[in-house]
Amino acid sequence: MSKKVTYKDKPWLKNYDPGVPEHAEYPEIPDFELLSQAAKDPVDAVMLLYQERKFKYRDINELSDRFAAALANLGVKKGEFIGIHLINLPQWFISYYGIQKVGGVPAIISPLYTGEELKRQINSCKIETLITFDFFYSIVKEVLDKTTIKKIIMTNTTEYGDNPQPVQVPKTEATHFKELVETNPPKPPKIKINVREDPAAIYFTGGTTGIPKGAILTHYNIVANTIQHQLWTQAYFEKGKTVFQTMYPPFHAGGNGAFHLVFINLAAYVCLPNPRDYEAMLRNFGKYKVNLFAGVPAIFTGLLNHPKFEEADLSTLKYCISGSVALPPELIKEWETKTGSRLVDVYGITEASPIGLCNPWGGKRKIGSIGLPLTDTEAKIVELVEGVEEMPVGEPGELIIRGPQVFKGYLNMPQETADTIRDGWLYTGDIAKMDKDGYFYIVDRKKDMINVSGFHVGGREVDDILYEIPSVMLAAAVGVPDPKRPGSELIKAYIVLRLEYEGKVKEKEIIEYCKQKLAPYKVPKLVEFRKELPMSSIGKPLKRALREETQKG
Repeated sequence: MSKKVTYKDKPWLKNYDPGVPEHAEYPEIPDFELLSQAAKDPVDAVMLLYQERKFKYRDINELSDRFAAALANLGVKKGEFIGIHLINLPQWFISYYGIQKVGGVPAIISPLYTGEELKRQINSCKIETLITFDFFYSIVKEVLDKTTIKKIIMTNTTEYGDNPQPVQVPKTEATHFKELVETNPPKPPKIKINVREDPAAIYFTGGTTGIPKGAILTHYNIVANTIQHQLWTQAYFEKGKTVFQTMYPPFHAGGNGAFHLVFINLAAYVCLPNPRDYEAMLRNFGKYKVNLFAGVPAIFTGLLNHPKFEEADLSTLKYCISGSVALPPELIKEWETKTGSRLVDVYGITEASPIGLCNPWGGKRKIGSIGLPLTDTEAKIVELVEGVEEMPVGEPGELIIRGPQVFKGYLNMPQETADTIRDGWLYTGDIAKMDKDGYFYIVDRKKDMINVSGFHVGGREVDDILYEIPSVMLAAAVGVPDPKRPGSELIKAYIVLRLEYEGKVKEKEIIEYCKQKLAPYKVPKLVEFRKELPMSSIGKPLKRALREETQKG
């Protein structure tokens, strides 16, 4: 009789790509030192491409040194939170590393937030200095007197582009970013960093399910996760010869993680397109000979369905990474067939800095799986109520992970921190299962479970079936109140059809297809076709927003 597989056996280890170790050592250096090291590398590589202008690693390093000196002259102290309220710009990276070099903590704020959300996050960190840009200044200005802000540093989308234009906000209202950088020497102050304890950045998480919480990532967390992913990918890219394009904005933890995990270790250069501009992304593939692309399922679907997809030159594209939500198997097959690249599913969560698991880049990959735990990362599945008892292999429960990338905790939220980190284990809130080979599969979010007359249905399971339908471009299955059964829910499918199918597909056809694939209680009872769905900043359907619409309606 063969031995029964357990989580303690770490069955994933036997499926690591050759050369990926079980354990590694992580340098005790601050996050910004990764940039400093890349700047000294003899490869002297390009780091960013923005509006036809190229920035080398040494350029961004020097500019961030100048910005750190400027912040020191403005009185910024070690441990102070500085808000970054910017889109995909070189200034984002200059600010991020400059703040760290002065001992401050970048507080990453999405520029897509409303004034009310902006105010809440500024005040939660007691931010006194905010870096923003003139296009969104009206939103900042409407809440300014209700926040802790004392100083605004202003830039715009052209200052570091190929056709610079002046900032449109007077200096009486804001200090101008570029002038501040140019009038200070590249001499950051000498500071002492405790890499295991001092925050390197704070990201706000939980926005798709509730009020965002400030997740504190230490320097050690981010550096460790960078090294973990370097070990995972080192066999597949040549340093200094990789071109990376991503739709992830750096103001999302997945975006900052993608930049850290790819460009600093590989000395790759990164195209910074507008994440909504599919045409520019398609054009960039051929124009810059892109080798590596990172997106989310909605972006891959959007590119495949773009009118100019067939014209795009994808001949140099080798690998693609997808995160945020698990990839529908049909989407993987279609993308790989049409592009000739390998699409790798990765599991990221802000609280893991952000990568916890990933499919092998060259070895055995299982379609539908989020992959294997990274080097020095443990994972297991526990029952949903108490979160203590381990579930048998193959049975669903909550995914928990442990490793050097697990975050320090939530800012000023001790109870939420205690609920999320227990004995070093990060409770992800994702329902998953592990197979006998150590591959993990996401079933759903705990908060996205739909209660159908006492049966718990994972919305993700329904989503996957909906994505099998050729006419479906985007799908989101959510629970809505059942008027005939108080306390129970009906499954409602919100669908965006591919352009050529608009107006040609009926609700009944969607339901009939699901009946062939799902148990009766899992079949959507309601279908609503829409032109678009509410989406997060990285292209994830916001199920919370859809549920709230139903409650208000």
